[in-house]
Amino acid sequence: MPGVDVAYLVSHGFAARMVLHSTLVQEATARGLSVAVIAPVGDDPGLERLAKSVGAVLERGPDLARRGALAGELRPYLFEDVRRNPALWAKHLRAAADPRTRWRAKLRLALNGLVRNTPGLLGRVDALDRALVRSAEARALLRRLSPRLVVATYPVHPMEAAMLVAARDLGLRTVGHLLSWDNLTTKGRFTVLPDDWIAWGPVMAAELKGLYGVAPERIREVGVPHFDAHVGAATPDRRTALLRRLGLDPARPYVLFGMSAPYFCPTEIDIVEWLAARIAEGRFGADLQLVVRPHPQNVTGNLADLSWLPRIDALRGPRVAVDLPTMEPGGLSWSLDPADLPHMATLVGGAVATLNSGSTLAIDALVHDRPVILTPFDTVDDLPWWKSARRIASYPHLVGLIRTGGVRVTRSLDELGRALDTVLANPDDDVAGRRAARHAELFAVDGRAAARAAEALRALMDAS
Repeated sequence: MPGVDVAYLVSHGFAARMVLHSTLVQEATARGLSVAVIAPVGDDPGLERLAKSVGAVLERGPDLARRGALAGELRPYLFEDVRRNPALWAKHLRAAADPRTRWRAKLRLALNGLVRNTPGLLGRVDALDRALVRSAEARALLRRLSPRLVVATYPVHPMEAAMLVAARDLGLRTVGHLLSWDNLTTKGRFTVLPDDWIAWGPVMAAELKGLYGVAPERIREVGVPHFDAHVGAATPDRRTALLRRLGLDPARPYVLFGMSAPYFCPTEIDIVEWLAARIAEGRFGADLQLVVRPHPQNVTGNLADLSWLPRIDALRGPRVAVDLPTMEPGGLSWSLDPADLPHMATLVGGAVATLNSGSTLAIDALVHDRPVILTPFDTVDDLPWWKSARRIASYPHLVGLIRTGGVRVTRSLDELGRALDTVLANPDDDVAGRRAARHAELFAVDGRAAARAAEALRALMDAS
């Protein structure tokens, strides 16, 4: 086949949402760029249909399942100060508390100290890290595609690391276009640092400069392509149709609770049940309704707890609805049906307030200037920090968001009740903070993020 201009590495369902559920590929095509999507080996016909529908070529990257040891649990101990990163330290403490993994955790922490305190050792480990994902298959694929740009969305994935190493070996220009706001601060060091970056906004740009020393001229802030779907989504007609499908009254207001995986918030189901009961009994007024939207991680994947599902289903009532995400079967983790994006945009935009423990739903809500209440707390007192929802508020990406003043943080059910009272009575109380947070995280929300990303790709290709 003839060469392509841009090869996007898509190893995660949320990356598929950014690249394929948005208009990014169409915007790139309009600027004369041909796009290939390289995904892990897997049987996911939905991804193939989706790529074809937007005009992208789908290819399969190398299978590194047998060579991904350093790309998994061990890598952070080799390249990070694990004790100083709350997200990585919580994972370590969880492993150290489990009799099945305790000794491995202790050995890894000892290795962490050895690598960090032995001059010259880090460089040799870095070379080994690249060697373990160096792939003749990846080089052959890039030679066949001959892309001008190789764009990574989740560089910690073994397949993406292998493609970046191959691109570097072949002298191809590489670009980072991350799928989520927490990737730089919670996922560990990247095997290969891309040459250039397409960032969400000022916060991500500052993290690139601070953590990796990326020069400002190598970063282009564009916004978030799939958040373009939020602009103009929550029309009265769409909101009315959605609420009727959920069995709620379109004439009455509702709040939206976006759940997280039990791994992050082990007692969140208790919080949701408490809120559903209070709304059903009229604690927050005679008209208020509740929509509970589980995260994809609640219902599928290795972080799910299926014992929650009957409790979630039992929440349904005259004033409480459950909106399950529409999943796309296939090989990518937490891959969503394309129709779920405009559906969620309407759901978020129509809410009078949103609640979540610290997920990306907080950013979705800021797009619509909806009040955000965070719930990083437990309903019991004896959970260790590494298991408690409290730890989430110490993760760097959440710390930065909280500092903007654009979200309210609650630490108990009583605080949650009072915060909801406040935002229902005065939804504009946090408006200045919300708008500051929106700019910091997203640069601009005007429906043109996909166009700006495509323009950045065009400029980078022309300069290569």
